[in-house]
Amino acid sequence: MIKELKNYIPSNLVLYVRSLVENEAIDFKVVNQRSTKHGDFRYNNYRYIITINKTSNKYRFLLTLIHELAHFFVFKNNRLAKPHGLQWKQKFQSLLNPILNKEYFPVNLLSELSDHMKNPKSSFCYDINLSKKLDLYDNVNDNVYLDQLNDGEIFYFRNLGKFKKINKRRKRYLCLRMDNDKKYLFLGSTKVKL
Repeated sequence: MIKELKNYIPSNLVLYVRSLVENEAIDFKVVNQRSTKHGDFRYNNYRYIITINKTSNKYRFLLTLIHELAHFFVFKNNRLAKPHGLQWKQKFQSLLNPILNKEYFPVNLLSELSDHMKNPKSSFCYDINLSKKLDLYDNVNDNVYLDQLNDGEIFYFRNLGKFKKINKRRKRYLCLRMDNDKKYLFLGSTKVKL
């Protein structure tokens, strides 16, 4: 089990991850990047399956793995628990707290991660500050964040074409897709190209 994962997590955390999974019957799959999620947990045909996106960012991979392991442990004990409810939050915190220190994480990431873990969200991308800190450990950083653009600026998002940033609505930004005049909401931490 751990053989497939050890190339994707920080080397000083391999033993900790092994201690979490060594007695569990979980199938781990490292899959190509998906644009809608970093990982998932499934129970299918009496098998527990965790998939995680392949990434060179070992911290993102580790956090996603622990996030999905929290789903596994909660599901194993209570199949009716809410996916990101109180039981999941408490389990996620209990799995991450033993390693939440500067021995395992860089100080700038640790600060944001500690704040995030006080009340973890369903995805790191909803925590804009943490998401941006995690991005610092990606090998590719040729994009800018949507919240760095001024209203009215034009940008490109993935292969979906050209958009215009209109304005901020609470936590997300309203944008206009130029080729069909449809409006979309984006997080400020969305990576775009100019």
